[in-house]
Amino acid sequence: MRICVVGCGAVGSLFAANLAQLDDVDVWAYDASREHVRAINENGLRLTGAGEVLGRLRATTDAQELPQCDFGIVATKAMHTEPAIAATAHAFTENGCVATVQNGLGKRRSSRRARRPRDTRHDVFRPARSSSRGTCSGT
Repeated sequence: MRICVVGCGAVGSLFAANLAQLDDVDVWAYDASREHVRAINENGLRLTGAGEVLGRLRATTDAQELPQCDFGIVATKAMHTEPAIAATAHAFTENGCVATVQNGLGKRRSSRRARRPRDTRHDVFRPARSSSRGTCSGT
């Protein structure tokens, strides 16, 4: 099965890196950040937190490079969903399925953040230092 993850920020990276661990799944990623895409292609996509995952996948900033995919996950901020789908729609097969997992649905940014105990062993994602970006990145 070939899967395309559209948007490799925090949410998209969780899906892409973990799906890339499966033997029968070929993962492609489309993201606007050239630097992030280059790092993913050169070093893989590393998630850290409760454990560590290194996903090997192919990433591109050019939607035309995407092959036909059986399944898609659109993981962009809500305001970027429509252009992301328009750019990548050609990559999904006629009988394929596309799921969306957005954040940024509110009209204003909230300064409140979810609080979790630091010793929680089952956390999949932990924020890095005090930044709003997590510890998932092309390494």
